Amino acid sequence: MRRRTMRVALLTILAALPSVAGCIPGMPGVPQPTIQPPLVDTSWTLESLGPEGNQRSVLAGSEVTLSFTGDSEASGNAGCNSYGGTYESGLNGTLSFTELFHTEMYCMTPGLMDQEQAYLDALVAAERYVYVDGALHISGGGMLLVFSQA
Repeated sequence: MRRRTMRVALLTILAALPSVAGCIPGMPGVPQPTIQPPLVDTSWTLESLGPEGNQRSVLAGSEVTLSFTGDSEASGNAGCNSYGGTYESGLNGTLSFTELFHTEMYCMTPGLMDQEQAYLDALVAAERYVYVDGALHISGGGMLLVFSQA
């Protein structure tokens, strides 16, 4: 009976080993979580937006900005109107915006209002952020926003 108990214990340990190995930092062959630098107290200028893989540059002459503050607030200019709201982010790259509001001026520049609406919709749909070669990429809902640091 004792031998059977030892076998069961050994099999239990061997079965649990892969999940325990995933908890050990730097274990070769085990994918490590990617930690993203925090967004707090950073400011960005939008370079391109659109469906992932089909980006288009921001309209010439328009400036779309995004700033993150220490009190979980985000704000900026959407190209024509100012906007703001709250954000929540995690070091694993999760990101969401809530309580977004914006002014409601009309701008005459062709395409600017469409670009602004696409941008604000992409912020509402945001799920993740990642830094790529110094640029901030925000994605979610099939959309990608690419920013350069302001």
